[in-house]
Amino acid sequence: MLAPDVFKRLNPLTAVKQEMSTRNRLLPRRWDYVSLAGNAEAVERWLRPRLRRGDVGSLTDVVFADKGWRGARPLNVMALEDRVLYRALVNLVAEALPVALRQRPAVAGFRQAPFQVEQVRYVTKTDITAYYEFVDHQVLADELIAQTGEEPAVVALMDLLARMMGRHVGLPQVHVSSDVLGDTYIDPVRRRLLRRGLDIFTYSDDFLIATATLGAARNAIEECAAEVRTLGLVLNERKTLTYRIHNYSESLGAYAAAEKRLFTDERHSSDDLSLLEDDYGDLDVSDEGVEEALALGEAPVDSDVDDAEAIVQDDEPQATPDDLAERRAGAASRAWDLWFLGDESEETQSGRDVAVTQSLLQRALPALGAAADRRPLDRLTMLLQNEPALTPQVAEYLTAYGATGKSARKSIRSALDDVVGQDIFSPWQCMWLAEAAGVLRTAGTRHHPHIDWLVQCVATAPAALAATAAAALGRLRVGDPAVLAAALDRVGPEWRQLVLWGLARLDAVAALAAAEHELDRILIAAVES
Repeated sequence: MLAPDVFKRLNPLTAVKQEMSTRNRLLPRRWDYVSLAGNAEAVERWLRPRLRRGDVGSLTDVVFADKGWRGARPLNVMALEDRVLYRALVNLVAEALPVALRQRPAVAGFRQAPFQVEQVRYVTKTDITAYYEFVDHQVLADELIAQTGEEPAVVALMDLLARMMGRHVGLPQVHVSSDVLGDTYIDPVRRRLLRRGLDIFTYSDDFLIATATLGAARNAIEECAAEVRTLGLVLNERKTLTYRIHNYSESLGAYAAAEKRLFTDERHSSDDLSLLEDDYGDLDVSDEGVEEALALGEAPVDSDVDDAEAIVQDDEPQATPDDLAERRAGAASRAWDLWFLGDESEETQSGRDVAVTQSLLQRALPALGAAADRRPLDRLTMLLQNEPALTPQVAEYLTAYGATGKSARKSIRSALDDVVGQDIFSPWQCMWLAEAAGVLRTAGTRHHPHIDWLVQCVATAPAALAATAAAALGRLRVGDPAVLAAALDRVGPEWRQLVLWGLARLDAVAALAAAEHELDRILIAAVES
């Protein structure tokens, strides 16, 4: 049970609105949250007594988002009441934190910071291995209490985290509240190293250290490694690099230069790159393979700085002006050619060039769909197999392509019929395929295997895929309501509302019969309105 004084100071309505208006772009849209967004006050009224009693906190469902050759990113999916309490408690505690911990500065300033250090000749960059997975709750609680004095709220927050994570270690990934807690957890390392006279700069779990000599750089890495170990963390040796200052300066623009070099030809200028809006940015594309970097770890491999770009406002995309559509389609076609025709052998293409072609394709896929370019559709299986991390963009391509006409939707149905029968893709990829299938209204009475696949997913697939498939069937208004009703008790609380949303789209009467509480009825009424 929450301490009464803590509960009185919470603002659950604000937390509800924040949770309903943001989403994780690494997961398909939560259509149940979209429907509930307009009823935030009613949702908050239902949640309030549960939050006051402390009747929340269930083990999160974990979905593994594919990162290609870099493995998989675990995404903790929380029940709605847990998300709201997590957000509300962190909001409360953050009010007493220093500004730098509750609001990150611009990443550009972080990258430029070493140039402000006098007599700097070397810049070392490093980060933490699997950072969010190993945050110790007791250490975090001690730091939060020391910084804020909010002991009752911190105790409630740690209790919630332990219930959600199933242990006293770890934070849910890709959530603004986790960023605040993570930055607070790692900040003692920065402070201790600063007191020792090191010129160190931090952004999330990324470190930059400016030194005058190579020996000082080596010593700084050892001191940093020793300090993070006191928090139960380990530096990522593969991503620990030391640059000469001029090489570090060049590295900041090296990726953009490589992008322009590859993209520009007699028909496409570097200005056309701006037409490919970078909507995702989750690929590791920044500084891999920089020449003359003195790698003090195992290999010169870098990564993106943080996951903030994966958390977005749940707004509809803006339409591309008609006068730019043709140029954007041309730029997207160029990006496709670079990826499809590129020779990725070590002899002919650097690691950065491979990353550039992947990034360009990532940004081009939605534009290719809007331009009714069917080349990605014709190679759908190859795309999903060779670039699994781009599955969200593949789904966006399918959605955009399907919007261009009946012929396109017919082709997509046939392609999905083939793809879903192969049984070679991860549950996360299948979630995105189900999301894309949800926009394809069936034509006539023709049988479509991908519809049968969606029904089978609802009945037997892991909870995340089952719920996404149920929502897709609801959007299509096809399927057996009894199958979706049976899934309500099979999936966990993290996904139950999404299944109910699909059921309400199919059969509101059946959904009402299956409703457990007032929140269910609020959702069903929102779907019907």
